[in-house]
Amino acid sequence: MKSKLELLKPFSDRLARLCCSDEPRQATRMLRQLGLLEPSAATSLSDAAEDIGSSKKAGLSRPAGLGRVGIWEPKRENNQAVFVRSKDMAPDWHLWANVGRIESKKARRRVLLIGESVARGFLYDPQFTPAMALEAILQARLGKTEIEVIDLARTNLGFEVRELAISAIDLDPDLVIVFSGNNWDKNVPTDVPLVDTLLLEHGAYGLKEFVAQELSQQVDQTVRELISFYEKKKIPLVWILPEFNLGDWRDSVTNAPQLPEGMNVEWIRLRKEAEDALAEGRLQEASEAALTMMKLDGGTCVTELYILADCCKLSGDLEGTRRYLELARDATIWDTSRNVSPRTYSVTEEVLRRRIPQDSHWLVDLPKLFKEYLHGEIPDRRLFVDYCHLTSEGIQIAMAAAASSTLYLLTGIDVPWCSLLKQGTRPSSRIEAETAFLAAIHNAHWWQSYELVHHYCRRAKASPDVATIMSTFIEVQIRRAPLLICKATERIALMGSPLMQHYLLRFNYQRLDTLLLEAIISALEEKGVALREEIDRLRKEEHSVTHKEANLLDYYYCSEGSQQEVMWVVPHLGIYLNHKTNHYYKAFWRESKFVFVGEENSPVRLRLTCRLPDFGLAEGPVSLFLNGEPVGKFSISRKWTTWDIEVPGGMVRDAVNQLTLHWPMPVFPGLNAFSSVAGNLMEKLYPEFFCVFGEIHFFTAFDARKAPSQSYTDATQLSAIEVA
Repeated sequence: MKSKLELLKPFSDRLARLCCSDEPRQATRMLRQLGLLEPSAATSLSDAAEDIGSSKKAGLSRPAGLGRVGIWEPKRENNQAVFVRSKDMAPDWHLWANVGRIESKKARRRVLLIGESVARGFLYDPQFTPAMALEAILQARLGKTEIEVIDLARTNLGFEVRELAISAIDLDPDLVIVFSGNNWDKNVPTDVPLVDTLLLEHGAYGLKEFVAQELSQQVDQTVRELISFYEKKKIPLVWILPEFNLGDWRDSVTNAPQLPEGMNVEWIRLRKEAEDALAEGRLQEASEAALTMMKLDGGTCVTELYILADCCKLSGDLEGTRRYLELARDATIWDTSRNVSPRTYSVTEEVLRRRIPQDSHWLVDLPKLFKEYLHGEIPDRRLFVDYCHLTSEGIQIAMAAAASSTLYLLTGIDVPWCSLLKQGTRPSSRIEAETAFLAAIHNAHWWQSYELVHHYCRRAKASPDVATIMSTFIEVQIRRAPLLICKATERIALMGSPLMQHYLLRFNYQRLDTLLLEAIISALEEKGVALREEIDRLRKEEHSVTHKEANLLDYYYCSEGSQQEVMWVVPHLGIYLNHKTNHYYKAFWRESKFVFVGEENSPVRLRLTCRLPDFGLAEGPVSLFLNGEPVGKFSISRKWTTWDIEVPGGMVRDAVNQLTLHWPMPVFPGLNAFSSVAGNLMEKLYPEFFCVFGEIHFFTAFDARKAPSQSYTDATQLSAIEVA
């Protein structure tokens, strides 16, 4: 890759041409991107996130030497220093380990566990944590009076782990364990002109290579500094390298990002060819088409990588399956236009393995450890509850290995990790069931498969108490009443589960949740609990369009679509950005799916305001389907136009109905489409790396019998009203 100075030259040339042209506004914008005008405006998305009150760095941004360790500040009690949670950090307490105070060190050896949500035991914490498991193993070997483990884990901890680990020296540790790497991800490069040049010359592939290189350097610096710091203090530092759920987790399949002219159309053709071949068992043809797709997009898209992984799996090629799943995990490293689940990228693994001796006890390499434990099989739901967070079994394995390293470095005793597995503590069956239910919700809300969500629901129903929570949760999601004032929510709160209080009631957003609720209903039916008819009745009572108009672009309904297209209405989006990219729906694929709740034989009127994007086609045909049956076909242009479409009652199902819009194939603009991305980054907007097929400003469904007097019963008689 070119040097940074070489990459700046095309941007500077373009700026010079604009300065001599009749486009002063564009030239001014580019000067701002360079930081030559109003430099304070040229901040990145990560900077915007850090400026929010409860930022990722809350409690970590103070320099070492002030005495605070995370949220814990020192106090003198009986001539001894203790650390207690700072009251002014109370809004961030829930992000940290549930530790109220840290006593002064006594005769016992002290081990610190520092890390992110994986180290907290996400979906188990505070009932069961890796720190608890580690301490139980060490104390079983050395005695309760000989050693203690202090839990310093924090959710969303990224590169701030350096500041936390350095400040933690004030706790006088004998050994420090760092379990981190999943949140070391694609911070948007602050050097916007470089991004501009990379995208315009090399597309998303150029940005991917650049981000990977930058990440590698940042990881290397962080790891080197921490290793050096603790070496000087003569305190052992053990690093746990995380693993990813390669076997079960699937990122949302997307279109390719903008490619050089003509290549997007070919990529779409190859995708259909590959998917059809895979479905029909023609693995060689599917593989060849997918490999060509990968050559076109440079491995920047997961779509063809999952096809290749499935082909390898079906042909019995285990290592090939692993290789393509790892490439799929890494494929999103460049894409800052949407939420991508935390993960440890290959560049992070490479740095840690290079910096920490492989034959020592300083590195716990979970990818290698899990491969050994599973006898070469690919890690999956046996060890993970989602993308990177561990099951109790996964926690036990990781902490047994950490305990093995700890024992060796503190005592010289070499104890194989496998012999320590049974010496830890384990969560109760009730906690396992609660965690399984939380995992079902979490996976469903990250657009995972029905099969995986149903798997967790079946595990959760084993506990009668959790089965009751599951049925009550269905009512929470269906009711129109806001979450915190819903009676069903109160019933869950009164059940007294710390896990439900911490995760379900704090982080849940109500949504139609058809996949999740169906998985719950099906699992409970196996237990003899019949809820389907009651749920359909409640859905119609609360959401039927015969009672009240439904805004199909509202998050409650829109969340049933693809992840990429839902981003603009995700409730927590504003936490990280000052602005959203747009204030209307953008379709990033040829099909857009929506849902509404109707009643059999009750006609529905749809009101749709849409247009084509402001490039390429001047007009094109759009087809509308209800539950797979054609409803109408009409032509749209680049102007906002409103359509009233009546759906006969005979086409409407009881409860949930699915609408599908088919957009025309656009004229792809090629890499020139990236010319606006640098400006988006400067404005703290989510960048648009993908082609837009169509745009929707307004989409509602309501009872046709209550609609305006004029009605249309034939697709050729649709009403078109231009919106000013």
